[in-house]
Amino acid sequence: MGKILKFSGNNIDRLEVQRRDEAWISDILINPESKVIVYNKSKVLVKKIFSNITLKFISLGDIKSKGIEPELILLGDLSGELYLATDLYDFEDDKVNSILSDGDEFIDCRTAGDQLSLSQGGMISHSKSQLEWNRKNIFCGICGSKTNGQRGGQSRKCLGCYIELFPRTDPVIITLVSNGDYCLLGQSKGRLSKLNIYSCLAGFVDQGESIEEAVAREIMEESGIKVKNVNYYASQPWPFPWSLMIGCHAEAETNEINYDEHEMHSVKWFHRDEVLKALKEANDNLSVPGSIAIAHHLIKAWATKEV
Repeated sequence: MGKILKFSGNNIDRLEVQRRDEAWISDILINPESKVIVYNKSKVLVKKIFSNITLKFISLGDIKSKGIEPELILLGDLSGELYLATDLYDFEDDKVNSILSDGDEFIDCRTAGDQLSLSQGGMISHSKSQLEWNRKNIFCGICGSKTNGQRGGQSRKCLGCYIELFPRTDPVIITLVSNGDYCLLGQSKGRLSKLNIYSCLAGFVDQGESIEEAVAREIMEESGIKVKNVNYYASQPWPFPWSLMIGCHAEAETNEINYDEHEMHSVKWFHRDEVLKALKEANDNLSVPGSIAIAHHLIKAWATKEV
Protein backbone atom coordinates (compact mmCIF):
# COMPACT_ATOMS: atom_id res chain seq x y z
CA MET A 1 0.00 0.00 0.00
CA GLY A 2 1.38 3.39 -1.01
CA LYS A 3 0.61 6.79 0.45
CA ILE A 4 -2.97 7.21 1.68
CA LEU A 5 -4.07 10.80 1.07
CA LYS A 6 -7.22 12.71 1.99
CA PHE A 7 -10.41 11.23 0.48
CA SER A 8 -8.72 7.80 0.43
CA GLY A 9 -8.87 5.25 3.25
CA ASN A 10 -12.49 4.16 2.87
CA ASN A 11 -12.90 0.96 4.91
CA ILE A 12 -16.45 0.11 3.80
CA ASP A 13 -17.16 -3.36 2.42
CA ARG A 14 -19.07 -2.50 -0.76
CA LEU A 15 -20.92 -5.85 -0.68
CA GLU A 16 -20.34 -6.87 -4.29
CA VAL A 17 -22.02 -10.28 -3.95
CA GLN A 18 -25.04 -9.08 -1.95
CA ARG A 19 -25.71 -6.28 -4.45
CA ARG A 20 -26.70 -8.87 -7.05
CA ASP A 21 -29.90 -9.54 -5.06
CA GLU A 22 -32.28 -6.62 -5.72
CA ALA A 23 -34.79 -7.96 -3.17
CA TRP A 24 -32.08 -7.83 -0.48
CA ILE A 25 -31.21 -4.26 -1.47
CA SER A 26 -34.88 -3.25 -1.34
CA ASP A 27 -35.06 -4.49 2.26
CA ILE A 28 -31.92 -2.54 3.22
CA LEU A 29 -33.28 0.66 1.67
CA ILE A 30 -36.33 0.54 3.97
CA ASN A 31 -34.61 -0.76 7.09
CA PRO A 32 -35.03 1.94 9.78
CA GLU A 33 -31.77 0.86 11.44
CA SER A 34 -29.65 1.63 8.36
CA LYS A 35 -27.29 4.55 8.94
CA VAL A 36 -27.38 7.41 6.46
CA ILE A 37 -24.74 9.94 5.42
CA VAL A 38 -26.82 13.03 4.63
CA TYR A 39 -26.02 15.74 2.08
CA ASN A 40 -27.89 18.91 1.26
CA LYS A 41 -27.04 20.41 -2.13
CA SER A 42 -23.68 18.57 -2.06
CA LYS A 43 -22.75 19.79 1.45
CA VAL A 44 -22.26 16.99 3.97
CA LEU A 45 -23.76 16.78 7.45
CA VAL A 46 -21.23 16.81 10.29
CA LYS A 47 -21.35 17.05 14.06
CA LYS A 48 -19.12 19.68 15.65
CA ILE A 49 -17.45 18.57 18.88
CA PHE A 50 -15.53 21.52 20.32
CA SER A 51 -12.98 22.34 17.57
CA ASN A 52 -13.32 18.97 15.83
CA ILE A 53 -15.89 17.49 13.46
CA THR A 54 -17.13 14.00 12.67
CA LEU A 55 -19.61 12.74 10.10
CA LYS A 56 -23.16 12.74 11.47
CA PHE A 57 -24.92 9.46 10.69
CA ILE A 58 -28.71 9.50 11.04
CA SER A 59 -30.82 6.35 11.12
CA LEU A 60 -33.20 5.97 8.20
CA GLY A 61 -36.04 5.63 10.70
CA ASP A 62 -35.26 9.04 12.23
CA ILE A 63 -35.17 10.67 8.79
CA LYS A 64 -38.50 9.17 7.77
CA SER A 65 -40.06 10.17 11.10
CA LYS A 66 -39.70 13.82 9.93
CA GLY A 67 -41.78 13.11 6.84
CA ILE A 68 -38.78 12.81 4.52
CA GLU A 69 -38.72 9.96 2.00
CA PRO A 70 -35.20 10.26 0.59
CA GLU A 71 -33.66 8.83 -2.55
CA LEU A 72 -30.97 6.47 -1.26
CA ILE A 73 -27.87 4.64 -2.42
CA LEU A 74 -26.21 1.74 -0.63
CA LEU A 75 -22.60 2.30 0.38
CA GLY A 76 -21.95 -0.98 2.17
CA ASP A 77 -21.09 -2.58 5.50
CA LEU A 78 -18.76 -1.21 8.15
CA SER A 79 -18.22 -3.11 11.40
CA GLY A 80 -21.49 -4.97 10.98
CA GLU A 81 -23.63 -1.89 10.27
CA LEU A 82 -25.13 -0.95 6.93
CA TYR A 83 -24.55 2.55 5.53
CA LEU A 84 -26.60 4.47 2.99
CA ALA A 85 -26.29 7.99 1.55
CA THR A 86 -28.73 10.62 0.32
CA ASP A 87 -28.79 14.22 -0.87
CA LEU A 88 -31.87 16.17 0.26
CA TYR A 89 -31.56 18.83 -2.45
CA ASP A 90 -35.25 18.43 -3.43
CA PHE A 91 -36.58 19.14 0.08
CA GLU A 92 -37.44 22.52 1.62
CA ASP A 93 -34.96 23.96 4.12
CA ASP A 94 -37.44 23.71 7.00
CA LYS A 95 -37.89 20.00 6.34
CA VAL A 96 -34.14 19.41 6.11
CA ASN A 97 -33.46 21.42 9.29
CA SER A 98 -35.95 19.27 11.19
CA ILE A 99 -33.47 16.37 11.26
CA LEU A 100 -30.68 18.48 12.79
CA SER A 101 -29.72 18.63 16.44
CA ASP A 102 -27.31 20.88 18.37
CA GLY A 103 -23.87 20.97 16.79
CA ASP A 104 -25.05 19.61 13.43
CA GLU A 105 -24.08 21.53 10.32
CA PHE A 106 -23.88 21.04 6.55
CA ILE A 107 -20.40 22.01 5.34
CA ASP A 108 -18.42 22.05 2.11
CA CYS A 109 -16.89 18.66 1.31
CA ARG A 110 -13.40 20.08 0.77
CA THR A 111 -13.50 21.55 4.27
CA ALA A 112 -14.87 18.31 5.70
CA GLY A 113 -12.34 16.13 3.92
CA ASP A 114 -9.49 18.22 5.28
CA GLN A 115 -10.63 17.80 8.90
CA LEU A 116 -12.16 14.33 9.10
CA SER A 117 -10.34 11.07 9.72
CA LEU A 118 -9.01 9.29 6.63
CA SER A 119 -11.75 6.65 6.75
CA GLN A 120 -14.54 9.22 7.00
CA GLY A 121 -12.98 11.33 4.25
CA GLY A 122 -12.97 8.19 2.13
CA MET A 123 -16.67 7.73 2.85
CA ILE A 124 -17.29 11.25 1.51
CA SER A 125 -15.37 10.46 -1.66
CA HIS A 126 -17.39 7.29 -2.19
CA SER A 127 -20.83 8.66 -1.36
CA LYS A 128 -20.60 12.13 -2.93
CA SER A 129 -19.31 10.85 -6.27
CA GLN A 130 -21.93 8.13 -6.51
CA LEU A 131 -24.81 10.39 -5.46
CA GLU A 132 -23.86 12.98 -8.08
CA TRP A 133 -23.48 10.35 -10.80
CA ASN A 134 -26.94 8.93 -10.06
CA ARG A 135 -28.52 12.40 -10.00
CA LYS A 136 -26.94 13.36 -13.33
CA ASN A 137 -27.91 10.14 -15.11
CA ILE A 138 -31.64 10.00 -14.50
CA PHE A 139 -32.10 9.99 -18.29
CA CYS A 140 -30.35 7.84 -20.86
CA GLY A 141 -27.73 9.62 -22.96
CA ILE A 142 -28.50 7.38 -25.94
CA CYS A 143 -32.30 7.36 -26.29
CA GLY A 144 -33.42 9.93 -23.68
CA SER A 145 -35.63 7.53 -21.72
CA LYS A 146 -35.63 7.43 -17.94
CA THR A 147 -33.16 5.18 -16.17
CA ASN A 148 -33.74 3.06 -13.11
CA GLY A 149 -31.18 2.68 -10.32
CA GLN A 150 -29.86 -0.84 -9.71
CA ARG A 151 -27.41 -2.57 -7.36
CA GLY A 152 -28.13 0.05 -4.71
CA GLY A 153 -26.86 2.89 -6.89
CA GLN A 154 -23.90 1.12 -8.49
CA SER A 155 -25.55 1.05 -11.90
CA ARG A 156 -28.59 2.33 -13.80
CA LYS A 157 -30.61 0.67 -16.56
CA CYS A 158 -32.42 2.50 -19.33
CA LEU A 159 -36.14 1.74 -19.43
CA GLY A 160 -36.19 2.44 -23.19
CA CYS A 161 -33.16 0.85 -24.85
CA TYR A 162 -32.17 -1.28 -21.81
CA ILE A 163 -28.52 -0.24 -21.87
CA GLU A 164 -26.82 -0.54 -18.48
CA LEU A 165 -24.85 2.44 -17.20
CA PHE A 166 -22.10 2.38 -14.58
CA PRO A 167 -20.59 5.16 -12.46
CA ARG A 168 -17.59 6.76 -14.10
CA THR A 169 -14.25 7.78 -12.70
CA ASP A 170 -12.31 10.40 -14.66
CA PRO A 171 -8.50 9.86 -14.55
CA VAL A 172 -6.53 13.08 -14.13
CA ILE A 173 -2.74 13.29 -14.25
CA ILE A 174 -1.11 15.85 -11.96
CA THR A 175 2.64 16.29 -12.24
CA LEU A 176 5.49 18.08 -10.51
CA VAL A 177 8.14 18.80 -13.16
CA SER A 178 11.66 19.49 -11.92
CA ASN A 179 14.85 20.83 -13.44
CA GLY A 180 17.68 20.54 -10.93
CA ASP A 181 16.85 22.81 -8.00
CA TYR A 182 13.83 24.31 -9.77
CA CYS A 183 10.27 23.04 -10.19
CA LEU A 184 7.51 24.08 -12.56
CA LEU A 185 4.30 25.43 -11.04
CA GLY A 186 1.32 27.11 -12.63
CA GLN A 187 -1.89 29.01 -12.00
CA SER A 188 -4.87 28.01 -14.08
CA LYS A 189 -7.42 30.66 -14.89
CA GLY A 190 -10.25 30.58 -12.36
CA ARG A 191 -9.98 29.25 -8.81
CA LEU A 192 -6.16 29.10 -8.48
CA SER A 193 -5.56 32.55 -9.92
CA LYS A 194 -8.26 34.07 -7.68
CA LEU A 195 -6.60 32.50 -4.63
CA ASN A 196 -3.10 33.36 -5.95
CA ILE A 197 -1.98 29.75 -5.49
CA TYR A 198 0.60 28.01 -7.69
CA SER A 199 0.20 24.26 -8.14
CA CYS A 200 1.34 21.29 -10.20
CA LEU A 201 0.16 21.14 -13.79
CA ALA A 202 -2.75 18.76 -14.36
CA GLY A 203 -5.24 17.56 -16.93
CA PHE A 204 -7.56 14.73 -17.90
CA VAL A 205 -6.17 11.58 -19.48
CA ASP A 206 -7.45 11.40 -23.04
CA GLN A 207 -8.84 8.29 -24.69
CA GLY A 208 -6.17 5.96 -26.00
CA GLU A 209 -3.44 7.52 -23.82
CA SER A 210 -1.12 5.98 -21.26
CA ILE A 211 -0.36 7.89 -18.06
CA GLU A 212 3.10 8.76 -19.35
CA GLU A 213 1.71 10.04 -22.65
CA ALA A 214 -0.92 12.13 -20.85
CA VAL A 215 1.75 13.70 -18.63
CA ALA A 216 3.93 14.61 -21.62
CA ARG A 217 1.01 16.05 -23.60
CA GLU A 218 -0.51 18.08 -20.75
CA ILE A 219 2.81 19.56 -19.66
CA MET A 220 3.63 20.51 -23.23
CA GLU A 221 0.16 21.99 -23.84
CA GLU A 222 0.07 24.02 -20.63
CA SER A 223 3.70 25.14 -20.37
CA GLY A 224 5.57 24.37 -23.59
CA ILE A 225 8.01 22.22 -21.59
CA LYS A 226 9.10 18.80 -22.88
CA VAL A 227 9.48 16.16 -20.14
CA LYS A 228 11.15 12.79 -19.60
CA ASN A 229 11.47 10.13 -16.87
CA VAL A 230 7.84 10.19 -15.71
CA ASN A 231 7.45 8.38 -12.37
CA TYR A 232 4.25 7.53 -10.54
CA TYR A 233 4.07 8.80 -6.93
CA ALA A 234 0.56 8.32 -5.50
CA SER A 235 -3.14 8.60 -6.35
CA GLN A 236 -6.09 10.34 -4.73
CA PRO A 237 -9.87 10.08 -5.22
CA TRP A 238 -11.20 13.60 -5.81
CA PRO A 239 -15.02 13.72 -5.59
CA PHE A 240 -15.54 16.97 -7.53
CA PRO A 241 -17.38 15.32 -9.10
CA TRP A 242 -15.70 11.91 -9.66
CA SER A 243 -12.02 12.11 -10.55
CA LEU A 244 -8.99 10.00 -9.70
CA MET A 245 -5.87 12.15 -9.39
CA ILE A 246 -2.76 10.28 -10.60
CA GLY A 247 0.26 11.99 -9.10
CA CYS A 248 3.60 11.87 -10.93
CA HIS A 249 7.04 13.43 -10.97
CA ALA A 250 8.86 14.16 -14.19
CA GLU A 251 12.10 15.78 -15.32
CA ALA A 252 12.27 18.67 -17.76
CA GLU A 253 14.03 18.14 -21.07
CA THR A 254 13.64 21.80 -22.01
CA ASN A 255 13.36 24.89 -19.82
CA GLU A 256 11.86 27.70 -21.92
CA ILE A 257 8.27 28.32 -20.85
CA ASN A 258 5.65 29.04 -23.50
CA TYR A 259 2.39 28.57 -21.63
CA ASP A 260 -1.15 28.39 -22.98
CA GLU A 261 -2.61 31.84 -22.20
CA HIS A 262 -6.12 30.62 -22.93
CA GLU A 263 -6.01 28.08 -20.09
CA MET A 264 -3.23 29.26 -17.79
CA HIS A 265 -2.88 32.54 -15.92
CA SER A 266 0.81 31.98 -15.16
CA VAL A 267 3.51 29.28 -15.29
CA LYS A 268 6.91 29.77 -13.62
CA TRP A 269 10.04 28.02 -12.40
CA PHE A 270 10.53 28.23 -8.62
CA HIS A 271 13.72 27.48 -6.68
CA ARG A 272 13.65 24.77 -4.01
CA ASP A 273 14.31 27.34 -1.26
CA GLU A 274 11.25 29.37 -2.33
CA VAL A 275 9.11 26.24 -2.32
CA LEU A 276 10.29 25.10 1.11
CA LYS A 277 9.31 28.49 2.54
CA ALA A 278 5.93 28.29 0.81
CA LEU A 279 5.27 24.85 2.32
CA LYS A 280 5.83 26.47 5.75
CA GLU A 281 3.48 29.32 4.74
CA ALA A 282 6.41 31.70 5.19
CA ASN A 283 6.78 32.95 1.60
CA ASP A 284 4.96 36.21 0.83
CA ASN A 285 5.52 35.67 -2.90
CA LEU A 286 4.41 32.06 -3.29
CA SER A 287 1.46 30.03 -1.98
CA VAL A 288 0.98 26.33 -2.72
CA PRO A 289 -1.99 24.00 -2.12
CA GLY A 290 -2.69 22.73 1.39
CA SER A 291 -2.24 19.14 2.54
CA ILE A 292 -5.75 18.09 1.46
CA ALA A 293 -4.51 18.12 -2.16
CA ILE A 294 -2.17 15.62 -3.78
CA ALA A 295 -0.34 18.59 -5.33
CA HIS A 296 0.94 19.52 -1.86
CA HIS A 297 2.45 16.07 -1.40
CA LEU A 298 4.04 16.03 -4.85
CA ILE A 299 5.63 19.41 -4.21
CA LYS A 300 6.75 18.48 -0.69
CA ALA A 301 8.26 15.16 -1.78
CA TRP A 302 10.43 16.96 -4.34
CA ALA A 303 11.31 19.96 -2.14
CA THR A 304 12.43 17.77 0.77
CA LYS A 305 14.29 15.41 -1.59
CA GLU A 306 12.08 12.45 -0.73
CA VAL A 307 12.12 11.68 -4.46
